[in-house]
Amino acid sequence: MKLLNTFIGLSFLASLAACTKSNNNDANNNNNNNGNSTPSQLLVAGKWQMIAGTATTKYMGKDTTVDVYAETDDCDKDDFILFASNGTGTIDENTNKCADDQQVESFTWALLNNNTRLAVVDSNPDTMDVQELTATEMKLKEVSNNSSGTPIITVVTYKNIK
Repeated sequence: MKLLNTFIGLSFLASLAACTKSNNNDANNNNNNNGNSTPSQLLVAGKWQMIAGTATTKYMGKDTTVDVYAETDDCDKDDFILFASNGTGTIDENTNKCADDQQVESFTWALLNNNTRLAVVDSNPDTMDVQELTATEMKLKEVSNNSSGTPIITVVTYKNIK
């Protein structure tokens, strides 16, 4: 699913062994709410575009970090995500559309656990830690398991381009 690839950019990492490194930040302590804006208001006020992404794994006994953003197709780098206040959202291919992707895909979303987790529900539901959320930047972390059951830690950073 396009939405999952945009959020974590990990489709090519499924075969890698996993990382045991973890970073469990409390998003409430790391969010800069810029005055009185709530996390939901910050999400809705943005047109979010990926600017960086890494995946950390344990490979051959060593922690290995892969630059996911560098491996992302150019046609995915200009995509943007819009969150609506009613709990729906869209991901738009923007001007550089990937050949096999729809121009716009829809999803639903919710902030959970005191705004520390972002749930995105589409054909492939995901829940990510909100490591940072300001008026200009959003950083999401996901811990998932590869096919051997070993965790992969992915951190993706988005900027507000609106």
